Amino acid sequence: MSFSLVTFLTFTTLLLAISGSGFELHWVAARIIIFLSLLAGVIAHWLSTSKTRLSPQDYISKPIELKAKIVAVRLLLVMLLAFSTLMSKVFSNWPGATFNLDFFLVLPLILLWGVPWYVCRAEAILPAGYDGYARFGQCVLGERKWRWAEQRELVLAWLVKLIFIPMMYSWLVMTTEGLLAFNWSLHPVVVVGGFYTYGLAADLLIATSGYLFSTRLLGSAVISTDKTWSGWFVCLLCYPPLIWIYQLVKKQTNDLVWSDWLEPDQLLFWFWAAAITLTWLVYWLSTFHFGLRFANLSWRGLVNTGPYRWVKHPAYLSKNLYWWLYLVPFYGVATSYDLIRNIFGLSFVSLVYYLRAYTEERHLMRFSEYQAYVIYIREFGLVARLKFWFYLYAKK
Repeated sequence: MSFSLVTFLTFTTLLLAISGSGFELHWVAARIIIFLSLLAGVIAHWLSTSKTRLSPQDYISKPIELKAKIVAVRLLLVMLLAFSTLMSKVFSNWPGATFNLDFFLVLPLILLWGVPWYVCRAEAILPAGYDGYARFGQCVLGERKWRWAEQRELVLAWLVKLIFIPMMYSWLVMTTEGLLAFNWSLHPVVVVGGFYTYGLAADLLIATSGYLFSTRLLGSAVISTDKTWSGWFVCLLCYPPLIWIYQLVKKQTNDLVWSDWLEPDQLLFWFWAAAITLTWLVYWLSTFHFGLRFANLSWRGLVNTGPYRWVKHPAYLSKNLYWWLYLVPFYGVATSYDLIRNIFGLSFVSLVYYLRAYTEERHLMRFSEYQAYVIYIREFGLVARLKFWFYLYAKK
Protein backbone atom coordinates (compact mmCIF):
# COMPACT_ATOMS: atom_id res chain seq x y z
CA MET A 1 0.00 0.00 0.00
CA SER A 2 2.84 2.38 0.78
CA PHE A 3 4.28 1.79 -2.68
CA SER A 4 1.10 2.79 -4.52
CA LEU A 5 0.45 5.79 -2.30
CA VAL A 6 3.96 7.21 -2.51
CA THR A 7 4.22 6.47 -6.23
CA PHE A 8 0.92 8.21 -7.02
CA LEU A 9 1.70 11.22 -4.82
CA THR A 10 5.14 11.62 -6.37
CA PHE A 11 3.77 11.19 -9.88
CA THR A 12 0.98 13.72 -9.32
CA THR A 13 3.24 16.28 -7.63
CA LEU A 14 5.89 16.12 -10.35
CA LEU A 15 3.24 16.19 -13.07
CA LEU A 16 1.67 19.36 -11.65
CA ALA A 17 5.04 20.99 -11.04
CA ILE A 18 6.42 20.34 -14.51
CA SER A 19 3.11 21.12 -16.26
CA GLY A 20 3.06 24.55 -14.60
CA SER A 21 6.73 25.28 -15.24
CA GLY A 22 6.44 25.76 -19.00
CA PHE A 23 9.00 23.02 -19.67
CA GLU A 24 8.27 21.94 -23.24
CA LEU A 25 10.47 18.86 -23.65
CA HIS A 26 7.67 16.49 -22.67
CA TRP A 27 9.57 13.37 -23.76
CA VAL A 28 12.30 14.22 -21.24
CA ALA A 29 9.89 15.30 -18.50
CA ALA A 30 7.79 12.14 -18.84
CA ARG A 31 10.80 9.90 -18.24
CA ILE A 32 11.97 11.97 -15.27
CA ILE A 33 8.52 11.81 -13.70
CA ILE A 34 8.24 8.06 -14.21
CA PHE A 35 11.73 7.29 -12.92
CA LEU A 36 11.43 9.43 -9.79
CA SER A 37 7.92 8.15 -9.03
CA LEU A 38 8.97 4.51 -9.27
CA LEU A 39 12.13 5.18 -7.26
CA ALA A 40 10.19 6.92 -4.49
CA GLY A 41 7.63 4.10 -4.37
CA VAL A 42 10.22 1.32 -4.21
CA ILE A 43 12.21 3.10 -1.48
CA ALA A 44 9.05 3.66 0.58
CA HIS A 45 8.02 0.03 0.19
CA TRP A 46 11.51 -1.19 1.05
CA LEU A 47 11.65 0.89 4.21
CA SER A 48 8.20 -0.24 5.31
CA THR A 49 8.97 -3.97 5.14
CA SER A 50 11.15 -6.06 7.44
CA LYS A 51 13.98 -8.20 6.09
CA THR A 52 15.85 -11.18 7.42
CA ARG A 53 19.57 -10.77 6.91
CA LEU A 54 22.22 -13.45 6.69
CA SER A 55 25.53 -13.48 8.44
CA PRO A 56 28.62 -12.56 6.35
CA GLN A 57 29.69 -16.21 6.31
CA ASP A 58 26.44 -17.33 4.67
CA TYR A 59 26.71 -14.52 2.17
CA ILE A 60 30.19 -15.49 0.98
CA SER A 61 29.69 -19.26 0.92
CA LYS A 62 27.77 -19.58 -2.38
CA PRO A 63 29.94 -18.31 -5.24
CA ILE A 64 28.74 -21.01 -7.67
CA GLU A 65 25.08 -20.09 -7.19
CA LEU A 66 25.85 -16.38 -7.50
CA LYS A 67 27.73 -16.87 -10.77
CA ALA A 68 24.92 -18.94 -12.30
CA LYS A 69 22.27 -16.45 -11.23
CA ILE A 70 24.18 -13.47 -12.59
CA VAL A 71 24.56 -15.25 -15.94
CA ALA A 72 20.85 -16.13 -15.96
CA VAL A 73 19.63 -12.62 -15.17
CA ARG A 74 21.97 -11.04 -17.70
CA LEU A 75 20.81 -13.38 -20.45
CA LEU A 76 17.13 -12.87 -19.60
CA LEU A 77 17.52 -9.08 -19.76
CA VAL A 78 19.20 -9.33 -23.17
CA MET A 79 16.35 -11.59 -24.27
CA LEU A 80 13.88 -8.95 -23.09
CA LEU A 81 15.36 -6.36 -25.44
CA ALA A 82 15.76 -8.89 -28.27
CA PHE A 83 12.18 -10.11 -27.95
CA SER A 84 10.68 -6.62 -27.96
CA THR A 85 12.86 -5.57 -30.90
CA LEU A 86 11.82 -8.65 -32.87
CA MET A 87 8.14 -8.05 -32.10
CA SER A 88 8.48 -4.45 -33.27
CA LYS A 89 9.92 -5.65 -36.57
CA VAL A 90 7.35 -8.38 -37.16
CA PHE A 91 4.16 -6.70 -35.88
CA SER A 92 3.29 -3.12 -36.81
CA ASN A 93 0.96 -2.76 -33.80
CA TRP A 94 3.58 -3.79 -31.22
CA PRO A 95 3.99 -0.75 -28.90
CA GLY A 96 7.56 -1.42 -27.81
CA ALA A 97 9.57 1.19 -29.72
CA THR A 98 9.89 3.58 -26.77
CA PHE A 99 10.96 0.78 -24.46
CA ASN A 100 13.45 -0.58 -26.98
CA LEU A 101 15.32 2.72 -27.24
CA ASP A 102 15.29 3.57 -23.53
CA PHE A 103 16.27 0.08 -22.43
CA PHE A 104 19.01 -0.17 -25.04
CA LEU A 105 20.63 2.99 -23.62
CA VAL A 106 20.69 1.77 -20.01
CA LEU A 107 21.23 -1.96 -20.61
CA PRO A 108 25.09 -1.89 -20.57
CA LEU A 109 25.08 -0.24 -17.13
CA ILE A 110 22.51 -2.71 -15.85
CA LEU A 111 24.42 -5.73 -17.14
CA LEU A 112 27.84 -4.61 -15.91
CA TRP A 113 26.91 -3.18 -12.54
CA GLY A 114 23.22 -3.55 -11.76
CA VAL A 115 22.83 -7.30 -12.14
CA PRO A 116 25.82 -8.38 -9.98
CA TRP A 117 24.84 -5.86 -7.30
CA TYR A 118 21.22 -6.98 -7.26
CA VAL A 119 21.94 -10.73 -7.22
CA CYS A 120 24.52 -10.44 -4.45
CA ARG A 121 22.25 -8.13 -2.47
CA ALA A 122 19.28 -10.47 -2.84
CA GLU A 123 21.27 -13.50 -1.74
CA ALA A 124 22.65 -11.57 1.23
CA ILE A 125 19.22 -10.61 2.49
CA LEU A 126 16.83 -13.35 1.37
CA PRO A 127 18.77 -16.32 -0.05
CA ALA A 128 16.96 -18.55 -2.51
CA GLY A 129 19.62 -21.20 -3.01
CA TYR A 130 19.30 -23.37 -6.11
CA ASP A 131 16.21 -21.66 -7.45
CA GLY A 132 15.07 -21.30 -11.04
CA TYR A 133 17.70 -18.66 -11.81
CA ALA A 134 20.52 -20.86 -10.55
CA ARG A 135 19.31 -23.86 -12.56
CA PHE A 136 18.79 -21.75 -15.68
CA GLY A 137 22.25 -20.18 -15.33
CA GLN A 138 23.88 -23.57 -14.91
CA CYS A 139 22.18 -24.78 -18.10
CA VAL A 140 23.58 -21.76 -19.94
CA LEU A 141 27.05 -22.47 -18.54
CA GLY A 142 26.81 -26.14 -19.54
CA GLU A 143 26.91 -27.30 -15.91
CA ARG A 144 23.41 -28.79 -15.90
CA LYS A 145 21.18 -30.58 -18.39
CA TRP A 146 18.06 -28.80 -19.57
CA ARG A 147 14.88 -30.24 -18.08
CA TRP A 148 11.64 -28.48 -18.95
CA ALA A 149 10.03 -29.48 -15.66
CA GLU A 150 12.80 -27.63 -13.78
CA GLN A 151 12.80 -24.56 -16.01
CA ARG A 152 9.09 -24.17 -16.80
CA GLU A 153 8.14 -21.88 -13.91
CA LEU A 154 10.97 -19.42 -14.58
CA VAL A 155 10.46 -19.49 -18.35
CA LEU A 156 6.72 -18.79 -18.06
CA ALA A 157 7.26 -16.04 -15.49
CA TRP A 158 9.78 -14.35 -17.76
CA LEU A 159 7.62 -14.83 -20.83
CA VAL A 160 5.04 -12.67 -19.05
CA LYS A 161 7.75 -10.06 -18.50
CA LEU A 162 8.95 -10.22 -22.10
CA ILE A 163 5.44 -9.55 -23.35
CA PHE A 164 4.18 -6.96 -20.89
CA ILE A 165 7.16 -4.84 -19.79
CA PRO A 166 7.81 -3.28 -23.23
CA MET A 167 4.18 -2.45 -23.95
CA MET A 168 3.33 -1.20 -20.44
CA TYR A 169 6.40 1.02 -20.27
CA SER A 170 5.87 2.41 -23.78
CA TRP A 171 2.20 3.15 -23.08
CA LEU A 172 3.13 4.74 -19.75
CA VAL A 173 5.60 7.14 -21.38
CA MET A 174 3.12 7.98 -24.13
CA THR A 175 0.27 8.62 -21.66
CA THR A 176 2.46 10.73 -19.38
CA GLU A 177 3.53 12.85 -22.35
CA GLY A 178 -0.16 13.21 -23.21
CA LEU A 179 -0.94 14.40 -19.70
CA LEU A 180 1.84 16.99 -19.85
CA ALA A 181 0.40 18.31 -23.11
CA PHE A 182 -3.25 18.06 -22.04
CA ASN A 183 -5.24 21.28 -22.41
CA TRP A 184 -7.44 21.43 -19.32
CA SER A 185 -10.63 23.46 -19.22
CA LEU A 186 -13.78 23.57 -17.12
CA HIS A 187 -15.86 21.92 -19.84
CA PRO A 188 -17.22 18.69 -18.29
CA VAL A 189 -16.25 16.53 -21.28
CA VAL A 190 -12.66 17.81 -21.06
CA VAL A 191 -12.59 17.21 -17.29
CA VAL A 192 -13.87 13.64 -17.68
CA GLY A 193 -11.36 13.03 -20.48
CA GLY A 194 -8.54 14.46 -18.38
CA PHE A 195 -9.34 12.29 -15.40
CA TYR A 196 -9.58 9.28 -17.72
CA THR A 197 -6.09 10.01 -19.04
CA TYR A 198 -4.74 10.51 -15.53
CA GLY A 199 -6.38 7.27 -14.39
CA LEU A 200 -4.86 5.47 -17.37
CA ALA A 201 -1.40 6.84 -16.50
CA ALA A 202 -1.84 5.81 -12.86
CA ASP A 203 -2.93 2.34 -13.93
CA LEU A 204 0.04 1.95 -16.29
CA LEU A 205 2.42 3.22 -13.62
CA ILE A 206 1.42 0.43 -11.26
CA ALA A 207 1.25 -2.14 -14.07
CA THR A 208 4.77 -1.29 -15.22
CA SER A 209 5.99 -1.46 -11.62
CA GLY A 210 4.42 -4.85 -11.10
CA TYR A 211 6.27 -6.38 -14.04
CA LEU A 212 9.57 -4.59 -13.39
CA PHE A 213 9.82 -5.22 -9.64
CA SER A 214 8.66 -8.81 -9.23
CA THR A 215 11.29 -9.70 -6.66
CA ARG A 216 11.32 -11.47 -3.32
CA LEU A 217 13.20 -8.49 -1.85
CA LEU A 218 10.00 -6.45 -2.14
CA GLY A 219 7.64 -9.32 -1.32
CA SER A 220 6.31 -9.37 -4.88
CA ALA A 221 7.96 -12.44 -6.40
CA VAL A 222 6.01 -14.56 -8.86
CA ILE A 223 4.76 -17.62 -7.00
CA SER A 224 3.00 -19.31 -9.89
CA THR A 225 2.23 -18.61 -13.57
CA ASP A 226 -0.77 -19.91 -15.47
CA LYS A 227 0.26 -22.98 -17.47
CA THR A 228 -2.83 -23.36 -19.65
CA TRP A 229 -3.06 -22.27 -23.30
CA SER A 230 -6.65 -21.04 -22.79
CA GLY A 231 -5.60 -18.73 -19.94
CA TRP A 232 -2.82 -17.25 -22.04
CA PHE A 233 -4.98 -16.92 -25.16
CA VAL A 234 -7.89 -15.00 -23.59
CA CYS A 235 -5.44 -12.72 -21.81
CA LEU A 236 -3.25 -11.99 -24.84
CA LEU A 237 -6.36 -11.40 -26.94
CA CYS A 238 -6.60 -8.02 -25.18
CA TYR A 239 -3.06 -6.94 -26.11
CA PRO A 240 -0.92 -6.53 -29.23
CA PRO A 241 -0.37 -8.26 -31.53
CA LEU A 242 -3.60 -10.32 -31.10
CA ILE A 243 -5.65 -7.28 -30.15
CA TRP A 244 -6.62 -6.74 -33.80
CA ILE A 245 -9.05 -9.67 -33.43
CA TYR A 246 -10.53 -8.08 -30.32
CA GLN A 247 -10.78 -4.65 -31.95
CA LEU A 248 -12.29 -6.04 -35.16
CA VAL A 249 -15.16 -7.71 -33.32
CA LYS A 250 -15.58 -4.84 -30.83
CA LYS A 251 -15.69 -2.12 -33.50
CA GLN A 252 -18.94 -0.15 -33.50
CA THR A 253 -20.83 0.83 -36.65
CA ASN A 254 -20.23 4.52 -35.88
CA ASP A 255 -17.73 6.67 -34.01
CA LEU A 256 -20.28 8.33 -31.74
CA VAL A 257 -19.78 8.30 -27.95
CA TRP A 258 -21.77 9.41 -24.94
CA SER A 259 -20.83 13.11 -25.24
CA ASP A 260 -22.32 13.14 -28.77
CA TRP A 261 -25.58 11.85 -27.34
CA LEU A 262 -25.96 14.11 -24.30
CA GLU A 263 -25.41 17.83 -23.70
CA PRO A 264 -24.36 19.60 -20.47
CA ASP A 265 -27.75 21.31 -20.21
CA GLN A 266 -29.40 17.89 -19.71
CA LEU A 267 -29.61 16.38 -16.23
CA LEU A 268 -28.86 12.92 -17.62
CA PHE A 269 -25.55 14.23 -18.94
CA TRP A 270 -24.28 14.76 -15.41
CA PHE A 271 -25.48 11.39 -14.16
CA TRP A 272 -23.82 9.72 -17.16
CA ALA A 273 -20.57 11.65 -16.64
CA ALA A 274 -20.57 10.72 -12.94
CA ALA A 275 -21.17 7.05 -13.76
CA ILE A 276 -18.33 6.98 -16.30
CA THR A 277 -15.98 8.69 -13.85
CA LEU A 278 -17.00 6.27 -11.10
CA THR A 279 -16.22 3.23 -13.24
CA TRP A 280 -12.72 4.49 -13.94
CA LEU A 281 -12.24 5.43 -10.29
CA VAL A 282 -13.08 1.87 -9.23
CA TYR A 283 -10.68 0.52 -11.85
CA TRP A 284 -7.96 2.88 -10.67
CA LEU A 285 -8.49 1.95 -7.01
CA SER A 286 -8.34 -1.73 -7.93
CA THR A 287 -4.93 -1.26 -9.52
CA PHE A 288 -3.87 0.93 -6.58
CA HIS A 289 -4.55 -1.89 -4.12
CA PHE A 290 -2.71 -4.41 -6.29
CA GLY A 291 0.47 -2.34 -6.05
CA LEU A 292 3.66 -4.27 -6.73
CA ARG A 293 1.72 -7.53 -7.01
CA PHE A 294 0.08 -6.43 -10.24
CA ALA A 295 0.59 -8.91 -13.09
CA ASN A 296 -1.35 -10.85 -15.68
CA LEU A 297 -1.31 -14.64 -15.64
CA SER A 298 0.50 -14.73 -12.29
CA TRP A 299 -0.16 -15.45 -8.63
CA ARG A 300 1.92 -13.20 -6.38
CA GLY A 301 -0.13 -13.24 -3.22
CA LEU A 302 -3.69 -12.42 -2.23
CA VAL A 303 -5.13 -8.93 -2.73
CA ASN A 304 -8.30 -8.48 -0.65
CA THR A 305 -8.36 -4.77 0.17
CA GLY A 306 -10.16 -1.82 -1.42
CA PRO A 307 -12.66 -2.89 -4.11
CA TYR A 308 -11.45 -6.47 -3.74
CA ARG A 309 -13.19 -6.61 -0.36
CA TRP A 310 -16.49 -6.52 -2.22
CA VAL A 311 -15.97 -8.12 -5.65
CA LYS A 312 -13.49 -10.68 -6.95
CA HIS A 313 -12.88 -8.84 -10.22
CA PRO A 314 -13.67 -5.13 -9.72
CA ALA A 315 -11.20 -4.02 -12.41
CA TYR A 316 -12.78 -6.19 -15.09
CA LEU A 317 -16.30 -5.27 -14.01
CA SER A 318 -15.68 -1.52 -13.92
CA LYS A 319 -13.76 -1.56 -17.22
CA ASN A 320 -16.64 -3.28 -19.00
CA LEU A 321 -19.21 -0.93 -17.51
CA TYR A 322 -17.08 1.95 -18.72
CA TRP A 323 -17.09 0.74 -22.33
CA TRP A 324 -20.86 0.21 -22.36
CA LEU A 325 -21.46 3.68 -20.89
CA TYR A 326 -18.87 5.42 -23.07
CA LEU A 327 -19.80 3.87 -26.42
CA VAL A 328 -23.63 3.85 -25.89
CA PRO A 329 -24.24 1.20 -28.59
CA PHE A 330 -27.88 2.17 -29.05
CA TYR A 331 -27.15 5.78 -30.07
CA GLY A 332 -26.77 6.86 -33.69
CA VAL A 333 -27.71 3.49 -35.20
CA ALA A 334 -29.48 3.65 -38.57
CA THR A 335 -30.84 0.11 -38.71
CA SER A 336 -31.62 -2.82 -36.47
CA TYR A 337 -28.54 -4.53 -37.87
CA ASP A 338 -26.34 -1.66 -36.64
CA LEU A 339 -27.84 -1.94 -33.17
CA ILE A 340 -27.34 -5.71 -33.07
CA ARG A 341 -23.78 -5.33 -34.41
CA ASN A 342 -22.87 -2.76 -31.75
CA ILE A 343 -24.33 -4.81 -28.91
CA PHE A 344 -22.64 -7.95 -30.23
CA GLY A 345 -19.28 -6.17 -30.30
CA LEU A 346 -19.47 -5.03 -26.69
CA SER A 347 -20.91 -8.38 -25.61
CA PHE A 348 -17.84 -10.02 -27.14
CA VAL A 349 -15.63 -7.74 -25.02
CA SER A 350 -17.55 -8.69 -21.88
CA LEU A 351 -17.28 -12.37 -22.82
CA VAL A 352 -13.52 -12.09 -23.20
CA TYR A 353 -13.21 -10.57 -19.73
CA TYR A 354 -15.55 -13.16 -18.28
CA LEU A 355 -13.26 -15.86 -19.70
CA ARG A 356 -10.24 -14.04 -18.33
CA ALA A 357 -11.81 -14.02 -14.87
CA TYR A 358 -12.75 -17.69 -15.24
CA THR A 359 -9.28 -18.84 -16.31
CA GLU A 360 -7.61 -16.72 -13.64
CA GLU A 361 -9.79 -18.22 -10.91
CA ARG A 362 -9.08 -21.69 -12.25
CA HIS A 363 -5.38 -20.98 -11.77
CA LEU A 364 -5.66 -19.21 -8.41
CA MET A 365 -7.96 -21.81 -6.84
CA ARG A 366 -4.86 -23.96 -6.43
CA PHE A 367 -3.98 -21.79 -3.43
CA SER A 368 -5.78 -22.15 -0.09
CA GLU A 369 -5.52 -18.42 0.54
CA TYR A 370 -7.52 -17.65 -2.58
CA GLN A 371 -10.02 -20.44 -1.85
CA ALA A 372 -10.76 -18.81 1.51
CA TYR A 373 -11.11 -15.45 -0.21
CA VAL A 374 -13.67 -16.86 -2.68
CA ILE A 375 -15.72 -18.20 0.23
CA TYR A 376 -15.55 -14.82 1.96
CA ILE A 377 -16.77 -12.97 -1.14
CA ARG A 378 -19.55 -15.50 -1.61
CA GLU A 379 -20.78 -14.92 1.94
CA PHE A 380 -19.91 -11.26 2.61
CA GLY A 381 -19.22 -9.66 -0.78
CA LEU A 382 -21.31 -6.98 -2.47
CA VAL A 383 -23.76 -9.38 -4.13
CA ALA A 384 -24.29 -11.31 -0.89
CA ARG A 385 -24.96 -8.08 1.02
CA LEU A 386 -27.38 -6.81 -1.63
CA LYS A 387 -29.26 -10.11 -1.48
CA PHE A 388 -29.43 -9.85 2.29
CA TRP A 389 -30.69 -6.24 2.21
CA PHE A 390 -33.26 -7.15 -0.44
CA TYR A 391 -34.42 -10.06 1.70
CA LEU A 392 -34.87 -7.78 4.73
CA TYR A 393 -36.74 -5.25 2.61
CA ALA A 394 -39.02 -7.92 1.12
CA LYS A 395 -39.93 -9.17 4.60
CA LYS A 396 -41.22 -5.75 5.68
